[in-house]
Amino acid sequence: MYKIPRYGHTREIGLFFSEDPAMRKDYMLGLILVFSILMSIAAVWFLSLIILRILGHRVGCAAGKPPVIPAEAMGNNNKGSVNTDETGEFIVMQDDQSRVNRTRIVFFMSVLYALAACGVLIWSFIKLKSSFQNFYDYAEDVKDGFAQMPSSLSTAFETSTAFQTPKDEMVTASFRDAIILVEDLASDSSWNTFNESLVEVNDILASAVSFIGFLDSPTETWYIAVLCATGALAVLIFYLLACAWTSGKEGYEFAGETETSGNDIFLNFVGIPLFAFLLAGTWFATSTVFTSGAANADFCYSEIKTGDTALSFLRNLNFDENSAIYKQTDDYLHGCIDGISATMPGADTYDEDLTAAKNIAGVFTSFNVDELETACNGGGASAVMANALALSAELNILITDYEKVYDNMSCEAVAPLIQKAVYEESCQSMSTALLRVFASGLCLSVFGTIILSLRSAIGRPQIYLVQANGEERDDDASYLVESDDEY
Repeated sequence: MYKIPRYGHTREIGLFFSEDPAMRKDYMLGLILVFSILMSIAAVWFLSLIILRILGHRVGCAAGKPPVIPAEAMGNNNKGSVNTDETGEFIVMQDDQSRVNRTRIVFFMSVLYALAACGVLIWSFIKLKSSFQNFYDYAEDVKDGFAQMPSSLSTAFETSTAFQTPKDEMVTASFRDAIILVEDLASDSSWNTFNESLVEVNDILASAVSFIGFLDSPTETWYIAVLCATGALAVLIFYLLACAWTSGKEGYEFAGETETSGNDIFLNFVGIPLFAFLLAGTWFATSTVFTSGAANADFCYSEIKTGDTALSFLRNLNFDENSAIYKQTDDYLHGCIDGISATMPGADTYDEDLTAAKNIAGVFTSFNVDELETACNGGGASAVMANALALSAELNILITDYEKVYDNMSCEAVAPLIQKAVYEESCQSMSTALLRVFASGLCLSVFGTIILSLRSAIGRPQIYLVQANGEERDDDASYLVESDDEY
């Protein structure tokens, strides 16, 4: 859908977030023109049907009225005319009968295609909603994780500062060196800078998740409305098919002798107007999906090709390329090689230091105190062990507090969520689902409008008798029917 014409307007979706109104307008005009491609077709088609309906009998069955065709009463010698009531037989020209048959064939084929499109459309919408839901869930997980970070980081700062106690009483140099590597987080300028940026990050994430809130939950009004409307359209198509099938079995009726039944009243004043209204909604929904698919293609094509589209959103929102938010976003989307953050390497280093200290502390504190006393000849091993156990307990608290921060910002935790949301859901599942919805919606719109255009096939064809001219008729050019024939 990326190559859908924009008639001179830009395809740069990042400009939608620009502070320059002219830039935003240029991109939006391109999408409006995409939307108008299908809507203009629908508008012309529906306007034509309305005009034909207003013209009425002057345009015959094109106005939606049953066809009215001439017929000749049959005589015993095929020359003179007799009263039809006596023989029950009359002649309809083959051309007229073929025209009625062709109309019905196209009508029935359109019904089959429209019903198939209804089924595919419902299935495609369910798949699209699933993609929307997954995309929303990934975005909300990232937002919730960063929303917890200010309080978690503040707690980790306090625990880290309190952990800075004398470590000279460690028995082994390796234990002492491992503990010394665990520095005070509050004294690290990179952590303070990151902490300051969290307010802005959370504001952006909250706004973004709020913006796509309509994607959440399968009970959203738009989703239920689409499924109900598609189901109602399928029911109406079945109803029109049943009416056409019944009229086909009943055969011809004489013009001027028709009786209006309750079904005819419902069909003319409820069934067909409701069908036309739902069809107009289908055209609108299909155009909307068509436009959404074009916008999604604008993002995905450029992002996959250049890797710069998501970052252009931030640039248009006036984020400096050297800012922590910009670098971290770039890292989560395109970096994080081997799970290592390029913009916050201190986070990974600190996590490694904590893990190393914890492992050594675990080994040391597993020793037996009595055996240490014996080995050290009563050299205060009990006091050293007590100090090590206390320090190990403090270390475990620090590790727990830091993990609450690290688990919500590390490459291993955040990058998969963002990359799955952008590349797997938006640019794969969502793109495919949008294309399916568009294709099935377009088929339903087109064949449904054909059904509406050929609604004359729903009623019984009417005939009026004409006098025979007395000339020989070519049997191959005529069609012999009886008044109760089925066709």
